[in-house]
Amino acid sequence: MPAPVELGGLTEIRVHGVGGTSPESLLGDPTPTRVAGDRVAGFYRTTDAAGRHREAYSWGGLTSRSRMRALWALLLPSMLANMAGWMARRWVTAGEEEVSRPATLWVFRWFARLSALALTLSTAAMVTYLALDVLAYQWGRTQPLPSPDPAAQQDGVPGGVTSWWNQTVETWTAVDRPGNRIVLGALAAVLVALVFAVLARHSRSSYESVVPPTPISAEPGAPDVTTAAPPPPSLRCAAALDGGLRAADFWAGLEWHRFLSRIHLTACLGVVALMLGWSTAALGAGSGAGSYGQVATVAAALALLLLMGMLAFDDAQPDLGRVALTLTTAALVLAGTAAVLLPSDPGPAGMLPGARPALNVVWGVSLVLLVPLAVQQSLAWFYRRWQVHKLRRDNQPVPRLSTFPWAGPFVMNTIALVVANTVLLSAIVYVAGVVGTVAWGFGPDTGTTAAPGTIYVPMAIGSLASILSLGLILLVLLFGATFLVVLRHRTTANAPTVEADLRTQYAAAGIPAVEAGESAGAGAAWWRSAFDPPLFGARGRQRAGRPTPWVHKVATMRFVGDHSRAVAVLFVALTVCAVVGLVLFLNEVLLQHREPPMFFVGIGTKVAVAFPPLYVLVLTLAWRNERWRRVLGSLFDVGTFFPRAFHPFAPPAYAERAVPELTRRIWRLHDNGGRVVVSAHSQGSVIAAAALGRTSGRAGQEPAIGLITFGSPLGKLYRWAFPALFSDGFLAGITDDTAGIGPVLWRNVHYATDYIGGHVSSGSSTIPDSVDVELVDPPTHRYVVDQPLPRVLSHTGYWYDDAFWREVDEMCSLTLSTGGTREGSEVGGGVDLVPPDPTLSGNYRAQAVIPLVDATTSPILRDSAS
Repeated sequence: MPAPVELGGLTEIRVHGVGGTSPESLLGDPTPTRVAGDRVAGFYRTTDAAGRHREAYSWGGLTSRSRMRALWALLLPSMLANMAGWMARRWVTAGEEEVSRPATLWVFRWFARLSALALTLSTAAMVTYLALDVLAYQWGRTQPLPSPDPAAQQDGVPGGVTSWWNQTVETWTAVDRPGNRIVLGALAAVLVALVFAVLARHSRSSYESVVPPTPISAEPGAPDVTTAAPPPPSLRCAAALDGGLRAADFWAGLEWHRFLSRIHLTACLGVVALMLGWSTAALGAGSGAGSYGQVATVAAALALLLLMGMLAFDDAQPDLGRVALTLTTAALVLAGTAAVLLPSDPGPAGMLPGARPALNVVWGVSLVLLVPLAVQQSLAWFYRRWQVHKLRRDNQPVPRLSTFPWAGPFVMNTIALVVANTVLLSAIVYVAGVVGTVAWGFGPDTGTTAAPGTIYVPMAIGSLASILSLGLILLVLLFGATFLVVLRHRTTANAPTVEADLRTQYAAAGIPAVEAGESAGAGAAWWRSAFDPPLFGARGRQRAGRPTPWVHKVATMRFVGDHSRAVAVLFVALTVCAVVGLVLFLNEVLLQHREPPMFFVGIGTKVAVAFPPLYVLVLTLAWRNERWRRVLGSLFDVGTFFPRAFHPFAPPAYAERAVPELTRRIWRLHDNGGRVVVSAHSQGSVIAAAALGRTSGRAGQEPAIGLITFGSPLGKLYRWAFPALFSDGFLAGITDDTAGIGPVLWRNVHYATDYIGGHVSSGSSTIPDSVDVELVDPPTHRYVVDQPLPRVLSHTGYWYDDAFWREVDEMCSLTLSTGGTREGSEVGGGVDLVPPDPTLSGNYRAQAVIPLVDATTSPILRDSAS
């Protein structure tokens, strides 16, 4: 039996960053004890050291412990669309108005949801077109299933007598029954939509279903929390809550996600019903079945319009959602019934009648839905420029905070739509080439017949597939080449300045220079400086007076750290190219009536179709390697932080569980006479900030909490990309005793070489400069002859730096000396009687790969190891 866990005294909680660092690595202990949570996300404790308990909050199982998480890469467009809704900017970044009002305007939230719906409509339209036209109609008429030969006999049974199963298949796939075949195609499209809806529901039960902590479940001396009535679930969208991240219900997204999932599922079914009904009306023109198809088409269109209006609500409307789903399902059933009732007739060769206008309408609507957001973002930009002009005219200071260059929500929604269209349009061309011979056009020319096995694909689809796929590749390569050229040039130019700065920092840190010449003793002679050329090897012939390759490496990492946000240039350039290219394309095809350009369609479509499964395969193979997992999965750890308030089919938000769990653990320790210091790395610092800034609603004063963030993207990334939520006011509130959980003592440690982390106080920020602590990287320039040079620690090496652990020690001492324990907490501290820790599976044990800390490199762990 594990020993009881003491809750009193000081507890340091370590929160890891991206990549899912194991608790063994976080604590430098091969066998830590789980004291709360489960194997997916839990709190682990090891032996005490330096007068404090040491715990690790390991939340990596929410994002990266299972290789199946690699499949989330297929949801990249949905993730980008959801992330776009959180990238809004606001003019007021601090003060009472920023605290008491929602982070975004109602009109923005509506338009952002419409833009996210555009992705769903576009995706559903292309999947439905592929199923109905390419496979069910065209391939079905060119590859009919063989019928039994009546003259043939087997075991005395006439060949014409078949089983009920064969007769059913023959009936539903017959060449002269296109209505039956397109119903099967529609069912395939519906099945795809249901898969997304089921995945969203399954993940909702593990993430959004975690109820945020409330005073009922955390007040000291609560009589019986198991029988206390839980608060009613919040129906409000997280983006519409007053105070943004401060709101107590920000992470209570269960009802809203259920409502939004129903809307997008209804939209998918509505697109299928509309395209099926339109095609049925065209195939059965003049018949009763065709009339029913027209009714179904109109009903589906009305349902889609209703959905667009429903997205204007900030509170979930379950009853209205059921009405829309019922109407759409009825339209889909009516369209399917009408298709089955179509008279026997093979139909015209070529593209499915009615599919072309239906696809044009849905695809056009998906583009139009982006326009309101583009207009709103443009007007907001002009408003900010007007406000700046007024301030300058009145000689008032102008706020200067670095943010995403322009219209982040529109840019990310456009990229989401471009990525989805690139893959799906290419998939249409690729599948058509697999099942038949692709012919560009809508059908055979008048007076000619289609060759057997011909699949007609509109030239616009092939043209867009090639332009988008090759254009994306070319733009990314051009950006990468430009960045590398600039990097090489600036590294050479900056190296002397970097060397001078490093020498100054080392002198200030008390790191002595290396003694040279005869004055050096026998022991000192073994030491070399990385500023000097090495004694051995080809580099030993380096000319004196020039910066060494080691200095050049530091200069390179500093440049990358300063310009890691340059990727925004790629995003904006991609958006501009997409908008301009679309205008030129539509002018060429619709107004000039010319054939669209076709560039290397075969190569472009194969590359676009192969990229998603290839990316998933790479992620799957690299998932057990913590280093590669951290690199490849970093985008998803950022993109899946926020609640699914704009697109329900995005990967689930791990913070829906992580933030409440960290809050509950802090309350648990406080209510038992404990004090807490949170040391959070990288993405873990974002979780910590969200937990500490959230309004608790608990009675009484919480004791001061120590917070050490290191490698934190709060300033460099989150305030830059999501300024309405991680506003200057929200971050400053953590430092001025107005944090939701209580007073916080904050130190933000960073390196100039960190490409993700950085300072949080800059420009006109109201955050005190004392919060930021910059450490020199590499920590020393001294090394032993013929041994490796001091390595650049950058984003992942804080754990190896003694200077960082001294900051943690100082914060622990400062926290203990600031105030006392929570009033009413258990005197002397309580204990948890921990049940036996179940034997962990071998797969879980295999996750402890590259240790981030060990007993030989950290003074804190070295004390406990001895």
